[in-house]
Amino acid sequence: MSENEVKEERSERSEHSSESSGEMEGKPQRKQNKYKKKVCRFTADPELAKQINYKNIELLERFITNRGKIIPRRITGTSARYQRVLAREIRKARSIGLLPYKVN
Repeated sequence: MSENEVKEERSERSEHSSESSGEMEGKPQRKQNKYKKKVCRFTADPELAKQINYKNIELLERFITNRGKIIPRRITGTSARYQRVLAREIRKARSIGLLPYKVN
C-alpha cells in the first residue's frame, strides 16, 4: 500500500466514526434515574440541624421505625455527619426513657 492509500483509508475511518456519533446525537446519552436524589434535610437547613437534641422527641421520632429501630441513612437521605449525631441523640433519649428501645 502506498502512503496515499493509507491516508485515504484513515480519513474514511474517521468520517465513518463521525457519522456513527452523529446518529447518537438525538438520543439521550444515559438513562434517567427512576428515583429522586435524596437530600439531607439538616445540610439544607442549618436551623433544623441546631434542633437535633435528645429532648426534641418529635424530630427524633421521624428517624425511628414503629418498632423502635433507627432508620438507616440510605433510606432517609441524611448525611453521615448528621446520622451520627441523630443516632447519638436517639440513644440518649432511650437511656432516660423518652424513646423506647423496642415496641412490644
